[in-house]
Amino acid sequence: MNYYKHHIGDYDAATAHLSWAEAAAYSRLLRLYYRSEQPIPADLGQACRLVRAAGKAERQAVETVLREFFHLEADGWHQKRCDEE
Repeated sequence: MNYYKHHIGDYDAATAHLSWAEAAAYSRLLRLYYRSEQPIPADLGQACRLVRAAGKAERQAVETVLREFFHLEADGWHQKRCDEE
């Protein structure tokens, strides 16, 4: 998928509490999900590598965002809106 709708009001309302690193992680995770049209890999190390989260704080941000906005299934981390799109 090369295009998806981004509703700024909805996004801001859902993510206003995130730190700068968490907001970046969420944005990268969403772009990966839409680009690949697949859930985020269940393996945290692989997920971090795919969104270029190299440092400890970045990896923690990815884990925090996955646990808050995604749900883990057998085939990886799913996000409801991404799946609907």
